[in-house]
Amino acid sequence: MASHFSKGDKVTWTWGAHKAHGQVAERFERRVQRTIQGEKIVRNGSRAAPAYLVTQEDGGQALKSQSELHPSRSE
Repeated sequence: MASHFSKGDKVTWTWGAHKAHGQVAERFERRVQRTIQGEKIVRNGSRAAPAYLVTQEDGGQALKSQSELHPSRSE
């Protein structure tokens, strides 16, 4: 099982052919819904596989599942 992320952790995920970067703002161990840029996004978080609200480097937000995220490696 992958380790869970905590508020403030820096993470990356694949977005198309690119990598996106951000910081965990909130963790959810239940179903969560957010409207981001006019689009309703739903993730089914659980204790074993939480969902995360991530603040992106450009100030935007993303709602991601545990399986979509990877730890950000410092350069």
